[in-house]
Amino acid sequence: MSHLPPQPESDSTEPLPQKPDTSTRPDSDLAWAAGFLDGEGCINIAKQRYKTGRSDTYRLGVSLAQNNLPTLEAFRTAVGILSPIHPTKRLDNHSRQCYTLNFSGKKARLLLIALMPYFRRKLKEATAGLEFWTEGRVGLPRKGKRVDPEITAKREYYYLLLQRLK
Repeated sequence: MSHLPPQPESDSTEPLPQKPDTSTRPDSDLAWAAGFLDGEGCINIAKQRYKTGRSDTYRLGVSLAQNNLPTLEAFRTAVGILSPIHPTKRLDNHSRQCYTLNFSGKKARLLLIALMPYFRRKLKEATAGLEFWTEGRVGLPRKGKRVDPEITAKREYYYLLLQRLK
């Protein structure tokens, strides 16, 4: 499998694209990827707490675990979003090395947008993840300001909603 070229990191003040460019991707590739994610993937919101009084942080994530590295590489190629693949710690009961492909933050959002028309099982989770991004005003620059408690409450709502949808 060929590796995709690195994607440039976008400036935080640059507006986010509304939809990834899927014009060069066959619908069948995206449909396959959505089906694979439906069966093997996880859509989540990670929450990090701080003891220092800093506001909790929330991050949208999508991950896939698999013992077949070429399958994860094919998924990454099908969706056209470069994200890291890492080997997992090999346990005694594993007969083969396992790997995880992780999309986080903006990349997770773009992935969900691209695959949304094809989801079946994960449609509610993907919808909640995208609503979290919009309603929770994720990805917008705060310029060092604390997160408004109303926004934090929305983020917490979607964090708990995704847990219930599992």
